[in-house]
Amino acid sequence: MRPDPSPPLLPRLRPGHRFALEVAGPTAYGLAAWGLPDHGTGLRLVAAAAAAVLLTAAWAAGRHCPLAAFGAALTALWLTPLAEVPPGGTLGFLALAPTAWALYLVATACRIRTAVIVLVLSLSGAVATALPDFTHRGGIVPFGLVLATAWTTGYAVRQRRGYARELLAQTIAQERLRIARELHDVVAHGMSVITVQAGYGHLVIDDSPDRARAALHVIETTGRETTTEMRRLLGVLRTEDTAPALAPAPGLADLDRLLASTAEAGVQVELVTTGNPRTLPVGIDTSAYRIVQEALTNVVKHAETSRADARIGYGPEELLIEITDQGQGPPGRMGAGHGLIGMRERAAMCGGDFQAGPLPGGGFQVRVQLPLAARDFTGSRA
Repeated sequence: MRPDPSPPLLPRLRPGHRFALEVAGPTAYGLAAWGLPDHGTGLRLVAAAAAAVLLTAAWAAGRHCPLAAFGAALTALWLTPLAEVPPGGTLGFLALAPTAWALYLVATACRIRTAVIVLVLSLSGAVATALPDFTHRGGIVPFGLVLATAWTTGYAVRQRRGYARELLAQTIAQERLRIARELHDVVAHGMSVITVQAGYGHLVIDDSPDRARAALHVIETTGRETTTEMRRLLGVLRTEDTAPALAPAPGLADLDRLLASTAEAGVQVELVTTGNPRTLPVGIDTSAYRIVQEALTNVVKHAETSRADARIGYGPEELLIEITDQGQGPPGRMGAGHGLIGMRERAAMCGGDFQAGPLPGGGFQVRVQLPLAARDFTGSRA
């Protein structure tokens, strides 16, 4: 079992330590912005003090309110021509860092329209560093590049996070669909066997108690097997620290047990295997087993027959599955039930072909071809 991932350093700090760090860092930066530049007296002194306070506020508010932090940092950047003697000195560089940081946060957290407006406003701050007479206009392009780079980096991080969230949501949805499909196959087959045996036991309980007892035994065995399968599937949903003991997923090697339970439900299945049986990829093996299971479940439920034929053909590049019966079941067997839909989805998931329909002389056939070589998502050979 994997250990729990550790959170980043800042969330691991105690609240008091985190607060002290969030206050001490911006305060030290604001004092540096006040003490390092030569701000003179009078109006410049007031502008320098205001810029220092705004830079302190920008660093402190960055993670909590990116837009407010950007506004404070940009205002400080606009004040740099008024706060230094001569303009274009140290304070401009000190104001650039929190402005770029706030711009990065806005690009990662805000809507794209808001982020673009903020980017345009930030470039005005780069121009403001060259005021009032554009003597220091050589800094406009480097400052603009730094701000544009910070915004682009934030937007790229935003896109990557969004993609990761969508990918996670798709993965969760696919896993839920897989579990639902597996549960349907397991429950449908088990309940079909149980229903048939319960009806049979009800008919013979008075005249043949031994046969009724045998039917009850089949019901008990099938119920236990179905419960075991459900526990295996639902084990992946457990959240306890102890990992559940999961049985391996069933495959074509388990067909004998499946055919035996189908026979107990009243349908004898003749299995024919052609080609060279071999170990299959786990996904193909499990899907093939589930397709056979669902097809036989449909025979038990709808075909009104006591016999069926199953063929498993191992070809050089594909696996052939055919389930055929000569029953005369209800005309709605081609309806949009979960069984046919589930088999079709399993075949498509493996890049295979699915066909199902009535036969000309009566009966019904399910025919599936699963590729043993890799295919891309369009179904063509990779």
